[in-house]
Formats: sequence, structure tokens, C-alpha cells
Amino acid sequence: MVSRPDPLNPRNRGASVAQLLRKEWMVFWFRGPLFLFGVDVFASLQTVFVDEAFFLLNVALAGGLALYVPVIEWYQESDKMLHSLPVSRSAVVITRYVIAVMAGGIAGLAWTATGRLLLPFLDAQRATPAMWMTLDGILTFIVCTGLLFALFLPLYFRLGMGKGALGFMASSLILLAIGYGTRGLGVGSGGHGTLPFPAPSGLIRMRISELLAGMGVAGTLTTVLLGTALLLGLSLRLSQRWYGRREF
Repeated sequence: MVSRPDPLNPRNRGASVAQLLRKEWMVFWFRGPLFLFGVDVFASLQTVFVDEAFFLLNVALAGGLALYVPVIEWYQESDKMLHSLPVSRSAVVITRYVIAVMAGGIAGLAWTATGRLLLPFLDAQRATPAMWMTLDGILTFIVCTGLLFALFLPLYFRLGMGKGALGFMASSLILLAIGYGTRGLGVGSGGHGTLPFPAPSGLIRMRISELLAGMGVAGTLTTVLLGTALLLGLSLRLSQRWYGRREF
């Protein structure tokens, strides 16, 4: 009989995370990502001319890549089989967060690479650079994907995929309503006219632009990256606590 490793032992936890990462990586690259990347490239042809749509498309790609394995497990009802493996629940949570951060990085690279690939087709007369060309745009992508994972993953570990997704949508609507209410109306859409309400990314991008103006590049990078890491760290701790108490 194989015993479950002691979750309080950092060495055992590290081995468990490495084992789970190998397993998830094999499932991850089986079929899904190629399909997601294909959809992303095709959709980019339609959205690359509109900063917000192109931005949200690749934030969605980050979410799709991060949640591909959990969705497959949920659909096949094999997620409970994780508890038959000699790994701790804490290792499962850490693995999901590592995959999420990797997915965010891959989606960010796809965003900028696709933008550069399609650059010759962009409007040569546009007055401002595209979001993926600017530091404030790239940092906005990092913050938005960090918020996406920090909000969704605790709900997923507490409620499961179905109820967690519903809770995430409700929470997102509440946060957007608060953000819009405190920011006001009529935020520009990055050189493509004026929206009747702030673009989702505009609320964050304007604050980052203000940080760049006041703190410079080094200070802004430190603040944004450390803030996002802290947010994900707090989210990780909450996920570990909730998942440890969850009944299966």
C-alpha cells in the first residue's frame, strides 16, 4: 500500500508538485492547446484592429490554457481520482497555480507575437500604439490575468468547476460595477473612439499609466509585479485552506 506523503514535509510536497506537473503537462499538450491556439489566431484576424477585443481574447486564452486540464477532469468526472494518488491536497493547489502562471506567460507571448505577425495589416494611420506595444499595456495584461486566476481558483477549489464558474461570474460583475462606479463614465478605448462605459482593461491601465508617470519604469515594474505576486500568494493560501476542508 502506497502511503500519502506528509503534506508538512517541504521535500515531499516538492516531489508531489513535480509529479503532478509532469502528469498535467502530458495531458495539457495532448490536443487542447493546439485547438485553443488555432482559435486564437483565427479570432485575432478579426480583433487585432480593436485593442480591447484583442486584449480580452488573449486574457481568455490564458484562462483557457490554465483551466484546460481541470475542465477535462470535471467533464470526465475524474477529478476525484486525484485523491487516490500519493500526493497532498496542498500539492494539487500549488500545481494548479504554477500551471496558471505558465498559461498567463504563454498567452502574453502569443498576444505580442500575434500582434507583431499581423502588424503589417494594422492601420498605419492610427495615432497611438497598440496595447501590446506599450509597457502599460503589457503590465495591464499581467494584472488582469493575475486577477483572473486569483479570483477564480479559490472558488474552483471550494465549490468545484460548475459552481465555481458561476461564483466567479457573479463576483466579476460585482467588481466591475464597483470599478465603473468609482471611475466614472466615458473612458477612451485606446484611439478607436469613445465607449459609453469604461473598457474593462481601461480601469487598470490608467492607474498603471499614472504609476509610470509618478514612479518611473523601475518603480512601476516593482510595484505591479510584487503586487500581483502578493495577490496570487494570498489566493493560493485561501485555495489551500478551502480545498483542505472540502468534502469529496
